[in-house]
Amino acid sequence: MCKFGLEENNRIRHSVRMYGHLDDCFIRISKILPQYTPEQIENHYNKYLDEEALPINYERILETYEKLQAINIKNERLRKLVFICQEFYSSLKKSVEQKIHIYI
Repeated sequence: MCKFGLEENNRIRHSVRMYGHLDDCFIRISKILPQYTPEQIENHYNKYLDEEALPINYERILETYEKLQAINIKNERLRKLVFICQEFYSSLKKSVEQKIHIYI
């Protein structure tokens, strides 16, 4: 795996300013820096060089994950409760039907 140096970073930044509005921006940059694929350049730019990209908020990601886990636990409990209610209703219905047959 090739490492990006200061010179490559500067070339990428400059080239993105020049070609950033084009669909083939990173393909053009890879012709300037042939040791890198367009995907490597695009990933590197998006991860390390793009000043407009918002920083990754790991605390918020963890908080969201924990909330989703809690929702999943609640949903599982609700599914079990619904299953128990359905079983109870089913057994109650059978019991009532049997009693009706006895009286008929």
